Amino acid sequence: MSTLKQFRYFVTIVETGSFIAASEQLFIAQSALSRQMMLLEDELGFLIFDRSEKKIKLTTAGDQFYRDIKKQLSALQNTILSAQNLAKGKGRIFRIAHSSSVILNQDKLKLFKQLCIEYQIEIEIETLASELQVEAIENGSLDIGFIRPPVLASLEHLNHQTVYSSKLCVAVCMEQPALNQQKVKLSDLKDIPFVSMPHSDRGGLSYLAANLCLSHGFSPQPALIRSRKITQLQLVSQNLGICIVPQDFESVLPNNVRLIELDHESRFSPVVLLWKKETDSLLQCCVEEIFKSFYDSKA
Repeated sequence: MSTLKQFRYFVTIVETGSFIAASEQLFIAQSALSRQMMLLEDELGFLIFDRSEKKIKLTTAGDQFYRDIKKQLSALQNTILSAQNLAKGKGRIFRIAHSSSVILNQDKLKLFKQLCIEYQIEIEIETLASELQVEAIENGSLDIGFIRPPVLASLEHLNHQTVYSSKLCVAVCMEQPALNQQKVKLSDLKDIPFVSMPHSDRGGLSYLAANLCLSHGFSPQPALIRSRKITQLQLVSQNLGICIVPQDFESVLPNNVRLIELDHESRFSPVVLLWKKETDSLLQCCVEEIFKSFYDSKA
């Protein structure tokens, strides 16, 4: 049966370029190294080395095997390192995702740093669509998610709770002549193109904005160039259209873009925290700290 040691020997041979260099680096006799590679080939059922030339050369199958096994060894090494750290009482890695409409501002990063220090954990952050966050938490590849509803996926099997809400505004280019007032009605936007439109398989901010427009008797007019990500603000800055965004987008606005309040509207967009129902005490403590942090910031 192939062993982890054989795989490491194989990768070292390829990366050093010869059996001699690999044997020196691995502190193993060249003959023993060659023997291990022949045993590996017998176990795999195909040749990984083309031995018709003196210089190390991989067969087509061997080259593919090398690319795949190197990735697997790297992932395995990370797994081993994580387990070793846990055994020593060191950092568990928490994976946190946020949708592109949930701004990862200084306050959130400060909170994550505090969690790392207090609970001796590490945090990996990524941007992920809300529906994919739901899927990832359910299959265990994600610990915590920040989403902005609506989400086109069932949250039945997850814990979900609003952590904060932001007032909705209209992002406009300062060169936009039709919107130079301090407040605007939704109905005033019906003839202005929107740079963000809903996706058939995704919920989120653009879906929420479109529903708001429909509730006021019109469908948003699509701009020629559109985006559902944070880049929609760059499109607004080029005066290609407008978009409805939460007030916390103010921290990432381009210089020539401003936010206008919706007149006589109390429209808010909530940010919801997701985490698995069957969870451990450490993750539950982190979740409670997150809620406490946002609660304290309102007080």
